[in-house]
Amino acid sequence: MTITRDEARTAGLLPGAAIIVGIRSLLVWAIVAAAMIALFLHGSMSGCPGGIDASGGFIDSAGAPTDTAPLCGSITMTANPLVYTAIALIVVLTLTRILRRADTVDDALRMTRTARIAILVLTIVTFVVGYVAIMTVRVTDWSDFSLLYPFPFVTYDISTHPMGVNG
Repeated sequence: MTITRDEARTAGLLPGAAIIVGIRSLLVWAIVAAAMIALFLHGSMSGCPGGIDASGGFIDSAGAPTDTAPLCGSITMTANPLVYTAIALIVVLTLTRILRRADTVDDALRMTRTARIAILVLTIVTFVVGYVAIMTVRVTDWSDFSLLYPFPFVTYDISTHPMGVNG
């Protein structure tokens, strides 16, 4: 009797090796998703409506002279830490669910596939919401600006300062 290569490969595997492979795949997906969000979900916008006229005085965004320096500012958008927490929770809850409810290897693999899809959907939604959020920022006057704040997905860092002051 000859043993094929596939038979030799499966004979030496641990019981439940397929589940370990599924869990490893889930962890890789989670790490890659978190890294993609951390690396690519950044946006910023800054500006300084107004300026300085020919005589050295300040002008506002409409070009009218003013005694005070125009307000300048910047908005920086990044992923909310709750997104990373949600990815970690998906992984931990899936592993807990596998331990408590999976009766077969197929059940466990189905649970890991579902978790990978949930991580993928969360990542895509975070990117889309973040992109829409930074694209809808409209700043014409830093004393009166509006922005869409999609709480669970992105967070903003807003700083304002008078013109001519760095920071």
